[in-house]
Amino acid sequence: MRSTYEHTRTNIGSDDGESVLVVAPSDALTAPESDDLIGAALSFWPQGAAWGTPDGQAMSLASVLARFTRVLIDPFAWLYARAWRLARESTVAGVDELLPEWEADYGLPDNCVTGETSRAERLRALEAKVRAVAVSTPGDFIALAARYGFSITITEPVIFECGFSECGGEHETGAPEEECYWLVHVADLAIDYFECGFSECGHDPLFDLGDAERLMCILRRLAPAWTIPILAND
Repeated sequence: MRSTYEHTRTNIGSDDGESVLVVAPSDALTAPESDDLIGAALSFWPQGAAWGTPDGQAMSLASVLARFTRVLIDPFAWLYARAWRLARESTVAGVDELLPEWEADYGLPDNCVTGETSRAERLRALEAKVRAVAVSTPGDFIALAARYGFSITITEPVIFECGFSECGGEHETGAPEEECYWLVHVADLAIDYFECGFSECGHDPLFDLGDAERLMCILRRLAPAWTIPILAND
């Protein structure tokens, strides 16, 4: 709850459920080799001495028929592996080859992205979009930023009020509507400044906040309409 006496600072994200590492499911047919299928394949041949199985004995894997059978089942080993990978693509945890299709379905990359992004960043953005829930509290926004790889603290400032605030206290002067602003403090924020003799006038900005600009774009897009997130300069 926002305090009316002092700046409200939030640095703990909302509990949206503890992330549990789920081991990718697999079985004998996930990525089979010929040795995994040869036993079942040989059982389809007729039995008997003419087929290398006298008196019900198992067929030798070194026999010509067994080697021929390996040739026949090799495409099936490839098919099982491809079919399994395709099935894994149906969940965000198994996205690989169909990443562009997933991004198209979820409107990614969004307009907050500028420049090239790595595959890991694209997968993280997709996961954050798929798992997205309604965000309205400071804790929700902190949890959202964490899903994009940022550690932030949110400060909701209190404006000076006559008859309530103390001179020299924490409250700041300004119009009451300025309480619509909330400050975003990004931990370990790297800032690139304009350098004389190296940077180019008219091309390079005085300073570049890097990925923090993308984070602020995301926060502004999702912030309640009566609030305005501002990047703190500390």
